[in-house]
Amino acid sequence: MTLLARISADHQAKDSKDRPVDRSSHIAAALESIDLRTMWKTAWRWRSLIAWTTVLLTAGAVAVIFRLTPEYTASTQVLIGIQQVKIQDILSDLKGGGEAEMGATEVGIIRSRKLAEKTVAKLNLENDPEFNPALRNPGLFSRLTSELRPLINWVSGGSEKAGEPGENDDLTSTVDTFLDKLKASSDGKSRVITVSFSSVNPVIAARVANTLADAYIVEQLDEKFEATRRANLWLSDRLNTLRQEVQVSEDAVEKYRNANGLLRTQQPVGQVGQNVTLTMQQMAQVSAEAITARTKYLEAQSRLAQLQRTGVTRGGSNIDMAMKDDSLLEVLQSPVIQNLRAQEADAQRREADLTAHFGDKYPAVINIHAEIAGIRSKIQTEVSRIIDGLKNEVATQQAREQSLNAMLNKMKVDAAHNDIAEVQLRDLERQAQANRTLYEDFLTRFKQTEGDDRFRQPEASIISRAPVPLLPSFPQKPVLILLSVLTSFLIGWLLALICENLDVAIRSMDQVRGLLKVHALGMVPALAGVRRAIGASRPESEVIDRPLSAYAEAIRGIHTNLMLADIDRRPRIVLVTSALPGEGKSTMAMSLAQTIARSGQRIIIVDGDLRRPSVHTLAGVSHKPGLIEWLLGRNAPEEVIYSTGATGVDVIPAGSHPRMPPNLLSSDRFRLLLHELTQRYDMVILDSAPVLAVADTRVLATLAERTLFVVRWASTSHKVAASALRQLFEAGADVAGVALMAVDVKAHSKDGFTDSVLYTGGLRAYYR
Repeated sequence: MTLLARISADHQAKDSKDRPVDRSSHIAAALESIDLRTMWKTAWRWRSLIAWTTVLLTAGAVAVIFRLTPEYTASTQVLIGIQQVKIQDILSDLKGGGEAEMGATEVGIIRSRKLAEKTVAKLNLENDPEFNPALRNPGLFSRLTSELRPLINWVSGGSEKAGEPGENDDLTSTVDTFLDKLKASSDGKSRVITVSFSSVNPVIAARVANTLADAYIVEQLDEKFEATRRANLWLSDRLNTLRQEVQVSEDAVEKYRNANGLLRTQQPVGQVGQNVTLTMQQMAQVSAEAITARTKYLEAQSRLAQLQRTGVTRGGSNIDMAMKDDSLLEVLQSPVIQNLRAQEADAQRREADLTAHFGDKYPAVINIHAEIAGIRSKIQTEVSRIIDGLKNEVATQQAREQSLNAMLNKMKVDAAHNDIAEVQLRDLERQAQANRTLYEDFLTRFKQTEGDDRFRQPEASIISRAPVPLLPSFPQKPVLILLSVLTSFLIGWLLALICENLDVAIRSMDQVRGLLKVHALGMVPALAGVRRAIGASRPESEVIDRPLSAYAEAIRGIHTNLMLADIDRRPRIVLVTSALPGEGKSTMAMSLAQTIARSGQRIIIVDGDLRRPSVHTLAGVSHKPGLIEWLLGRNAPEEVIYSTGATGVDVIPAGSHPRMPPNLLSSDRFRLLLHELTQRYDMVILDSAPVLAVADTRVLATLAERTLFVVRWASTSHKVAASALRQLFEAGADVAGVALMAVDVKAHSKDGFTDSVLYTGGLRAYYR
């Protein structure tokens, strides 16, 4: 990339920042950036880490799982509401009754502390270490807390007794533990409650579940017996009072009868029989009819007055109040009114629903208002009709009463005293009859309460007792092991992603293109460890000793890519550099020079690393006189050029250490030297210092026609390499590309990169 191209890219980036952000395009780009193939390659590169993480974590989890204390769960089922299971209840259930509320209430009763304390006491669970934490062996934290309690009390200013457990603390903690292990649930669709209890002992789990269910039923019976006892006491007191009232009223009747000389007849109480004369009998008959007519008249008039006083003629809530009056029920309970009231209730329900959802202005709500008004108008009409009927009945009874009274007045001359006495007698008899009726009603209820078996039967029964569980409910070892395997694999995957993000070293030509945004010229494999150890061949001489090896072929490939970068203008001066020391730039320069020399071209290497020169060591020549001596005018060009012999490569070493090397390399004398060398050689290779170390390299980059940037495989960070390349671009260097040095072929083949097939597999047959 040239400096002009880089400046153009910077301007494009700046323009893109000034444009508004398209969030949808960013989201689409983020989704496209999720490359499953890349994720698979990452997992494949770190497969050993994932595998070992999965194996080790799974082994640890399995060890923990098999050390967990197993718990057994026993369940019993209780049917509630037995006395309420009737046909009407079944029909109401189909419409959605209150089963859920009843089940939730009974579940709360089963989980109450009262039943828990009874069960704990009956099974003596307070002496079981599983339920009583005070009986367990104290752990390290508990022992440490107990030892530090005096110090804590002293610091807080409290007394030591304040921290001591109370007498009921053991029972409280035992009940708390008991409730934690207890579960009671209802599905809300039936009257069955499932009571489950978990314990490390399967026998205890079953015993607790069954005992708690029994305690629940016994508690119901106790409540029923207590309620019945209180009701019987109240009824007994009330019966004694009513019995005395009946006796007093009957005594008053008999005393009045005797005082007025009224004969006792065979007629029932409340009726008077006379057997003296026909006139007296007729008078009695007429008198009875007159009294009946008077009674009906008064009753009709009373009902009419009460109906008018309640304001029922105005409709609305007054009708509701009238319906609650026992004296008006027979008047207002007509089929027409009941039907209209049902229609009004349905309309009001719909009105409430529509108003809650749409408000008062909604057309449907307005229509409902009109419908309700119409229904109430019909009710008012029907009430008016009933009132008119009552008025007619009052008038009829009044006329009949007047007629009978007129007839009776004629007979009162002889029997006025008896008539008055009979009226008084009937009143006393009615009071006595009313007292007796009330007394008999209470007596009947008292007998029913004492003899009704419903008060002696619970409204719940156990339909399924809890058996002793054979298999533990916790832990579910297969499920937990499977979850531990999946979790361990996911942790290994996350560790692989973390390591991939932390691994910033460049490992493939794909990363060179993607991260550094430059051409990848090739990869140079590292020599085998054994051959390096015995000193059979050095990397820079590998192209001479083993010209058909993978190393020599990699150098030839880099030279070919370097030449093909610009066919019309092949470089004569090539700079070889790197970001940091020890990346193999000098080895690359020497190997490249030897490869070019074998093709018959004249090649010379100039050591531009004036501070830490190494070309003379690789070439096996003296380090001075060299470049410094020639630039200072101390030696002629022929005196600083050394030949390496059979390789055909000439070398100009760095020479003595100068004081101001950048000034020397940027001098006209050095430019003149390069010009003379290009006249005598086909290519001049400059071996420079690392870019990030000194400024010499940027000076040489302005003089070279091409720059070859060397990166050590799996060692150099892409951020460091990018920083060095940025300095070269800013200096105006023409970077031809990047070459990866010292690639571990065996390790690289396992990474899963697209270039991992190089030098391995079937391609190995091409190298010797």
